[in-house]
Amino acid sequence: MSPLKLLVYFLTPIGVAVTALIYSQNCMADIRATVVKFNTVCAHCHEGQCSGRLSFSSGVAAAQGHVRRYIPSSSPLEVEELFAILKYTKEECAHYPLPDTAPADGTWNAEVLHQWRGPDGKSYFIPLGRIRPGTYHLNLRFDGQSEASMSICGEKLDVLLEEQQRTDQVFEHTLPIAAEGLYYLHLKSTSTLLDLTFTPARQQ
Repeated sequence: MSPLKLLVYFLTPIGVAVTALIYSQNCMADIRATVVKFNTVCAHCHEGQCSGRLSFSSGVAAAQGHVRRYIPSSSPLEVEELFAILKYTKEECAHYPLPDTAPADGTWNAEVLHQWRGPDGKSYFIPLGRIRPGTYHLNLRFDGQSEASMSICGEKLDVLLEEQQRTDQVFEHTLPIAAEGLYYLHLKSTSTLLDLTFTPARQQ
């Protein structure tokens, strides 16, 4: 085998692996954006409708008009993804699974938080990651005085914390976590969220 063919022989698997990694990252980013749209636009009405209360026999086509009534810019692919997320939410009574992307240090900056911001610019859906039992400190900092409503729920949609109409620029709360699992923050705010920390509370 010539040196050139030998080089191609060894480099091709590397190229395929890199391409696959880029493809998987792009797919994850795409479905993440759709999951954020679902949880900031659709979940308010649909999250509690579990156990097959909606028939799916009509398929995606019948859902297009309904989806575009609330998210007019949805592409055909997004409609399919939203329908799949809705189907999963109703049948499993759970949040649609995503890779755990929570920062290792429990701190989200403005750039990261922007990825979890809904199309209205006021709503956020932020996966807090897999949390072990313990007491945790939640800190939210906004770019100004903010009226906000928020909730933290588990992967099975059980609500752990619910707060309404905060007017502070900084919100702090200590939260006990009794069971290990995936947890999510739903937030709607009149101001932009600049940073978020969710870390184990310091022992006194």
